[in-house]
Amino acid sequence: MKQPELTRRSLLRILGVGAAATAAGGLTTACSLVGSSDKPSGDTVRIKVMLVPDPSGASQFYREQFDLFEKKNPGIEVQIIENPSDQQINAIELSFQQGDAPDVFRAQDQGFDRIFERGWVAPLDRYVTDEFKARFPEGTLDPATSGLHRDGTLYTLPLVWGKWSVVRFLLVNNTAAKVGGVTAAPKTWEELEQAATAITRAGGGRTFGFAGAWSKSVLARMLQHTAGPSSIDNGIDLRTGRAAITHPSLAAAVDLLKRMHAAKVMTPGWETWTDAGRVHTAFAKGELAMFLASPFQIGEVRKLNPQLDMTVAAVPVPAAGRGGYSGQTASFSPLWAMSAQSKHPEQAWKVMDFLASKDFHRAYYEKFGTLTALESAWQDKAAANPDQKAIMDIAAQTVRLIPNPVLASKGGAQLMAAIRGKQDLQWSEIALPAILRNQPFAPAAADLNTKLDAFIDEQVKALSGKGVQASRADLTFPSWDPLQPFVPGQR
Repeated sequence: MKQPELTRRSLLRILGVGAAATAAGGLTTACSLVGSSDKPSGDTVRIKVMLVPDPSGASQFYREQFDLFEKKNPGIEVQIIENPSDQQINAIELSFQQGDAPDVFRAQDQGFDRIFERGWVAPLDRYVTDEFKARFPEGTLDPATSGLHRDGTLYTLPLVWGKWSVVRFLLVNNTAAKVGGVTAAPKTWEELEQAATAITRAGGGRTFGFAGAWSKSVLARMLQHTAGPSSIDNGIDLRTGRAAITHPSLAAAVDLLKRMHAAKVMTPGWETWTDAGRVHTAFAKGELAMFLASPFQIGEVRKLNPQLDMTVAAVPVPAAGRGGYSGQTASFSPLWAMSAQSKHPEQAWKVMDFLASKDFHRAYYEKFGTLTALESAWQDKAAANPDQKAIMDIAAQTVRLIPNPVLASKGGAQLMAAIRGKQDLQWSEIALPAILRNQPFAPAAADLNTKLDAFIDEQVKALSGKGVQASRADLTFPSWDPLQPFVPGQR
């Protein structure tokens, strides 16, 4: 690991957080950046912040930001501890077990819940003011949908996730598309297939019409979201609480990709691209005309070719019309949390408050070009940037809040955790072979559907045996319309 140049009294050095843990503990040694081992002098309080050096350049960015924080808060010194992203949660757990926990730490999504379930996260409601709430878009801190609350109590703060993590786009290299006579971004699946075919046929092996970015079935997910309820990501139709791997919207998305792959209108070898950089490079060079993308990929393409004539468009929908939207399960995803064991909670909250400040979010946006949770920090600049304005406009058009069993009940949270952890029941395991081998999807989908329903029934019984109230009702929101935003409390 390369040591970044870091400044002032908290000059960092690379050290390990401890020896490798036992196999029983399931923990690994983490690479860290730690501050001086000397105790802070006088009345200064040291707050340890454990984070990851992501994205590129984050190490220097965080040090500079905390230097600014220290100047405004001379009684507080911030010590940064860095871990590789894939070791962060293990490192947090190890630090608590060793009695040397950070005061503030970064833990995302399921990683946060792992730490929360151990009782290591401090509640934050007592620190929150009206001014603090007003920083966020109206209604987004509602406990029923915020994603930051557990059992109605605020435990964590966001940074970059929310609708920006679920919105998807069709990127079109207009110069490459014109090779096949395509002069406008396709709006339907049928237009996408026709355009990709025309470009590939005219491209003579130098330009291809379409490709994917990863070797799993992410393409099928992006397309299915436009045709039916996006809760099918987890194999379930939340209107019924039943397995829905056989839903027509999923079968149609798989069939579209099967046809395009079999007709060889997609870049050869796309299915082996585990590194998204491959698709960025091909697109920026004009070897690829179209691909489905996440927000960060727009910036990555611009880095490679700033002058590229590119259209950022919505993901095409079926010719029969839209049947669903990209599903936002919560206003935000967890990221920053405070230790329940902090000896200096008031000072730790000041650090948390800074990480949720308009100044910090503005600096993050300006450094990384990332749209963050505090929209007021960057909206003015983003509106003047054509790519980012397109991101905001398309998000408004194509993202809708959907039911989230994890937030609705403890039984729902336990059932969803079990479903997501059962890899052999994920439909991605059968979709990709069907696409690549041009095999029928329906028989495998029907078999997996039956197995998933049986598994859910087994989990309901198992949880009930442990004293956890759980039933199909925890997965069922019968009044939800996939074409409308979900209303908190709606059933």
